[in-house]
Amino acid sequence: MLWYKCWLETRFLALFMVLYAMFPVALFTLNPRPANAPQGSVAAVEGAVGFFAVYYSMIPVLLAGSGIKAQAGPRMTKGLYGSTYFTLSLPVSRFRLFATRAGIGMLETVGILAIAPCTVWIMFPPLRAHIAGSDLLLFWVTLFMCGSAIYFLGVLLSTILEDTWRGFASMFGVVFLRWLLSTLSLPPSVNIFRAMGASSPLFTHTLPWASMGISCGASAVLFLVAARVAQMREY
Repeated sequence: MLWYKCWLETRFLALFMVLYAMFPVALFTLNPRPANAPQGSVAAVEGAVGFFAVYYSMIPVLLAGSGIKAQAGPRMTKGLYGSTYFTLSLPVSRFRLFATRAGIGMLETVGILAIAPCTVWIMFPPLRAHIAGSDLLLFWVTLFMCGSAIYFLGVLLSTILEDTWRGFASMFGVVFLRWLLSTLSLPPSVNIFRAMGASSPLFTHTLPWASMGISCGASAVLFLVAARVAQMREY
């Protein structure tokens, strides 16, 4: 029942994120030049993949939702949702409530991140000329594994910020993290956006194990911190 409740609270957001993921497809369909550009230029393909890596990295952080405060439908006013107290009154621990909400959001993220790249690959033959189906599968694994750190960043923010600010803060956090990793002199494996872009399996034909390991480690830390905050917070 708890999983079903979480699904009811997040289904409209998941539908919106499917439309968000399909927006570049519609944009490139209306403007054929970006679709035809990669046909003779690998650099153009790398640029397109880099764009999609940043664009689709917004999906995990937004699907992280509102944690225990999750509610069906949008809300732009300050304060808790009416169903928050009902959720907290259920005979389950806060950790289970929080883990279930994080789990359903992760499953939705997996599905949408699988649909979006496959749709782009199927609809544009020039991309299929440069990208094999096996590499696309490895790219999906990379996108999910590296995106998990971004997802749990959103999960952590959901326990700290009001919903009015959480979405904006999450998107700003992704952009800032992208800029920070590109600016600092860090090992290439630390830059998860590069692992989803120019160094993705679409071009290297192998999984970026180091980047995925760093992302999984960061995800575990972020989740544990977020769960602790949710357990200690007074609602």
